Amino acid sequence: MNKLEFQNKFNQVCKFLSIQYHHLDIYYEAFTHPSFANENHHSKHYERLEYLGDAILDFLVGEYIYKTKPEMQEGKMTKLRAKYVCEQANADYTKEMKLDTCLMVGKGAKKQGEDQKLSVLGNVFESFLGALYLDHDMEYARKILERFVFPKISQEKEVFFEDYKSQLQELIQAENRKSVTYITISETGPAHDKSFEVVVQYEETKLGRGKGKTKKEAEQNAAKDALTKLAR
Repeated sequence: MNKLEFQNKFNQVCKFLSIQYHHLDIYYEAFTHPSFANENHHSKHYERLEYLGDAILDFLVGEYIYKTKPEMQEGKMTKLRAKYVCEQANADYTKEMKLDTCLMVGKGAKKQGEDQKLSVLGNVFESFLGALYLDHDMEYARKILERFVFPKISQEKEVFFEDYKSQLQELIQAENRKSVTYITISETGPAHDKSFEVVVQYEETKLGRGKGKTKKEAEQNAAKDALTKLAR
């Protein structure tokens, strides 16, 4: 996809979102996957904007929860935010906002399904927020979240993330103050498509096992497995 093709697609997204832009280049960067940048000898891709957007998303969602849930304690606020600021949630926002139609990945990565990965789709949402902030301001980014994210939090529907690790830790610490540990027992696959297997154990006892495309996902699945077994 060249810049003109990108502009045409991005214009359609902007029309759908009822937004305007000043500097196209910042958005072109926001939708450029590292593989596309490498294949086309571009110096920029979305990772720096993703870093910025991640911080903006955390802040704005945290601010919203703080202001709208005055009786909620810090621990519960953190858990609530985690349900709506996570890989699955961000990927769903990307699709709902049609941002995935503008994503540019390299030919090889596309064959591997890189453009469909939750992690990549989630990254695009964050990089888009970063670009929106730089092109406009924080208030402009907040307005997007007011349309697509905050209503879900307000109604506490479409929970994208269940924090099994926290649940397991709370269960264990209900009996004592000790913690469980997570150990990566295998890491397979090429760099762009790795798989991890993790076990969670308490002292010397293995409680559960899980697999995932990231260590975090594998740890959550291991904790879920442990909770299922402990509930029997």
